[in-house]
Amino acid sequence: MKPTNNLDLAAKLLEKLAPSKEEQNELYIFISQNVDQFFEISERIIVEVKNIKDRHPNDWKEMVAMTMFSTI
Repeated sequence: MKPTNNLDLAAKLLEKLAPSKEEQNELYIFISQNVDQFFEISERIIVEVKNIKDRHPNDWKEMVAMTMFSTI
Protein backbone atom coordinates (compact mmCIF):
# COMPACT_ATOMS: atom_id res chain seq x y z
CA MET A 1 0.00 0.00 0.00
CA LYS A 2 1.33 3.46 -0.84
CA PRO A 3 1.93 5.89 2.06
CA THR A 4 -0.75 8.22 0.73
CA ASN A 5 -3.23 5.34 0.89
CA ASN A 6 -2.26 4.73 4.54
CA LEU A 7 -2.86 8.38 5.37
CA ASP A 8 -6.14 8.30 3.44
CA LEU A 9 -7.17 5.31 5.54
CA ALA A 10 -6.26 7.23 8.70
CA ALA A 11 -8.34 10.20 7.53
CA LYS A 12 -11.33 7.95 6.83
CA LEU A 13 -11.09 6.33 10.28
CA LEU A 14 -10.80 9.74 11.94
CA GLU A 15 -14.11 10.76 10.38
CA LYS A 16 -15.73 8.00 12.44
CA LEU A 17 -13.75 8.62 15.62
CA ALA A 18 -13.55 12.39 15.96
CA PRO A 19 -16.77 14.37 16.34
CA SER A 20 -15.67 17.65 14.76
CA LYS A 21 -13.76 18.50 11.60
CA GLU A 22 -11.33 20.56 13.70
CA GLU A 23 -10.52 17.57 15.90
CA GLN A 24 -10.17 15.31 12.84
CA ASN A 25 -7.71 17.76 11.28
CA GLU A 26 -5.71 18.06 14.50
CA LEU A 27 -5.41 14.27 14.83
CA TYR A 28 -4.63 13.84 11.14
CA ILE A 29 -1.78 16.37 11.36
CA PHE A 30 -0.41 14.63 14.46
CA ILE A 31 -0.51 11.21 12.78
CA SER A 32 1.02 12.44 9.53
CA GLN A 33 3.84 14.22 11.40
CA ASN A 34 4.58 11.07 13.45
CA VAL A 35 3.92 8.40 10.83
CA ASP A 36 7.43 6.93 11.20
CA GLN A 37 6.80 6.26 14.88
CA PHE A 38 3.47 4.60 14.10
CA PHE A 39 5.19 2.32 11.56
CA GLU A 40 7.92 1.50 14.09
CA ILE A 41 5.28 0.49 16.62
CA SER A 42 3.57 -1.64 13.97
CA GLU A 43 6.84 -3.40 13.15
CA ARG A 44 7.43 -4.17 16.83
CA ILE A 45 3.92 -5.57 17.16
CA ILE A 46 4.43 -7.82 14.13
CA VAL A 47 7.70 -9.15 15.58
CA GLU A 48 6.02 -9.81 18.93
CA VAL A 49 3.10 -11.64 17.26
CA LYS A 50 5.60 -13.80 15.36
CA ASN A 51 7.45 -14.59 18.61
CA ILE A 52 4.21 -15.56 20.36
CA LYS A 53 3.17 -17.70 17.38
CA ASP A 54 6.51 -19.53 17.52
CA ARG A 55 6.26 -20.13 21.29
CA HIS A 56 2.55 -21.08 21.34
CA PRO A 57 1.72 -22.64 17.95
CA ASN A 58 -1.59 -24.17 19.07
CA ASP A 59 -3.14 -21.19 20.84
CA TRP A 60 -1.17 -18.24 19.55
CA LYS A 61 -4.25 -16.16 18.64
CA GLU A 62 -5.52 -16.27 22.21
CA MET A 63 -2.05 -15.41 23.52
CA VAL A 64 -1.78 -12.46 21.14
CA ALA A 65 -5.20 -11.21 22.21
CA MET A 66 -4.27 -11.45 25.90
CA THR A 67 -0.95 -9.68 25.26
CA MET A 68 -2.49 -6.87 23.22
CA PHE A 69 -5.40 -6.24 25.59
CA SER A 70 -3.11 -6.17 28.62
CA THR A 71 -1.08 -3.35 27.06
CA ILE A 72 -4.03 -1.10 26.30
